[in-house]
Parts: sequence; structure tokens; C-alpha cells
Amino acid sequence: QNTDTMATVQYLVDGRARLFERLEVLRVDQVVTSARAEAASKQAAAAAQAAAEAKAKLDAVIAQQRTALESLQNAQADQVGRAAGLRGALLRSESRIARDADRRLAQALQGQDFKLLMDASPNCGKDIAHYPNGRFPATALCPLYAAPDEGLPRDNAMAFNAMSRAYEQQTGSPLCVTDAYRSYAEQIVVKLATPELAAVPGTSQHGVGLAVDLCGGVQSFATAAHLWMDRNGPLYGWFQPAWADSSGALPEPWHWEFAS
Repeated sequence: QNTDTMATVQYLVDGRARLFERLEVLRVDQVVTSARAEAASKQAAAAAQAAAEAKAKLDAVIAQQRTALESLQNAQADQVGRAAGLRGALLRSESRIARDADRRLAQALQGQDFKLLMDASPNCGKDIAHYPNGRFPATALCPLYAAPDEGLPRDNAMAFNAMSRAYEQQTGSPLCVTDAYRSYAEQIVVKLATPELAAVPGTSQHGVGLAVDLCGGVQSFATAAHLWMDRNGPLYGWFQPAWADSSGALPEPWHWEFAS
């Protein structure tokens, strides 16, 4: 019996020893796991810090580039505005010297962003024979961009279409056109409808394809659309004659003419 008791005690002692060994293994595993988790956490924190610092540096560079771009755009807009204002003044003048100066300015502007770029049909408006006011055939006209029912002689249409595309790039919409070339019969109708405004049939600038009437805001002096035309129209050869200006004899904000 004593032998059995001693064997039992020894078994319990050995079991307790094995339990302690197992607990020690688990404790060591827990320490290792905790250490690894802490190391991983530190690495993640370091990576996050590095990413945040890199992003901050990138944001700073982007902000600097944006500021530089805005400064460049403002400078370019200022130059374009000055050039447009000068062309507008020259185009309104009937002086031969002013017209010669405008041609030189137009040549100097070639190659800039506002250079006349067109993908007009190679066939439209090739008929350049001289026709009486209001008697132009369809072969002498090219359709206007986003207003295909309206037309002008080739060079005039190319300039207008380039201007309309530039307006669309900046505003999201092309220039709105109410009227462009006007036949003799159409001029009679317009004269009967608005005798105080319309030209005598056979004398209108519309009848020779040198005038357009615009809408979409341009028809009002105090709008952003009209201001855009004031600043940019002359770059493309389109201007508002003095008589149609806000201080002119017959203010017509919608009426614009091409410097032929």
C-alpha cells in the first residue's frame, strides 16, 4: 500500500511538473507573439508616418505647381486681354494706318494658343466669286460650329468656328448664334419686323457674310459671355462696331462683325 501511495504522489508531482513546463511554453509563446505584434505595430506606425510625410511633401509640391500655373494663366490672360483690347480698338477704327497696325498685330499673334485652328470641310466656301449683297449661293458659305444652319464665307466661318471652340473649352458651351449670313429676302423680312434696327435690304453686313448676331448671354452687355467676347473676339478678327457698343448710336450687344 505504501508503494502505491508513493507511486501516486510521484505521478502527481510529475504531472504538476509537466503542467508548469507547458505553462512556461505558453508564456514564452505569448511573450514572443506580443513582441512580434509590437514590432509589427511599430513598423506599421513608421510606414504610416513615412506615408504621411511623403503625402505632405507631395501636397506641398502640388500646391506650388498649382500656384505657379495660376500665376502663368493669370499672366497669359492679362496678355490676351491687352492684345484683344488693342485689336478691338484697331478694328473699330476706319483709319488705314490702324488697319495696317492690326494686320501686323495679327501676324505677331500667330502661333499662340488662340491661333486660328480649324478642321473645316475642305470643300465648303471654295466659291469665292464676288456676289451682290444677299445673293450668295450655298457654295460660297461654310456652316458655323454648333450652328450648322447658319453660314458665312470660308475665312469668316473658320475664324468664328475657332473662336466658338475656344469659348466652349472655357465655358462648356459653344457660342450661340441667332443669325449669320442673311439673304436679300431674309433681310426684307427682318426690316419689316424691326424697321428701326435693321439695315435696308442690300446694305446689311449680314448680306455679305461679315456679321453675326449672338445669343446665350452675349446679347446683354452686362454678362460674362459678352465680356468674354469683348476680351477674346478681336483675337479672332471679330469685334463690335462702335455704333453697336453700349455707348454707341444704336447699341446692339448681340451684333458682331468680322474684319475682312
